[in-house]
Amino acid sequence: MTNRITQKHLEELVALSNTYDTNNPLDINYSSCYGGYQLTYNNGSSILMHRKNAKETLAFLEGIHAGRYLRSRQMVGEVA
Repeated sequence: MTNRITQKHLEELVALSNTYDTNNPLDINYSSCYGGYQLTYNNGSSILMHRKNAKETLAFLEGIHAGRYLRSRQMVGEVA
């Protein structure tokens, strides 16, 4: 089993992130000549994460998901 981080895997994580926030969806684009992956929002006019390699982009997206998970757990705790 390889531990390759593919563009498809990163796009799936961005799509999962967009299910939580439909008002301002994230976009991911890749350009090897400019240095890797970039996350944008607001139809590409605002940059959330400047160009990084696949490993750093994966860590960034996992951090977004971890933050949303922790926030949802906190909200559940407040209601109960």
